[in-house]
Amino acid sequence: MLEQTKIVLANVSFDLGLFRKELIKAIKWLKPSEIASLKQWCKENFSGKYDEIVSEVIQPQLSF
Repeated sequence: MLEQTKIVLANVSFDLGLFRKELIKAIKWLKPSEIASLKQWCKENFSGKYDEIVSEVIQPQLSF
């Protein structure tokens, strides 16, 4: 599921709203360890572009 999520996010990365929507959907399905991996992947691939969205959406999920 994590790999599929990465593909989807890469494909919608041209649009801020779509990226956020897909990221929110993805974290509902992923395990906590996968969410941490996804956050790291997002930092590596979208650094500077979507940092705020990634932190906003993923950070609350990692505090469980």
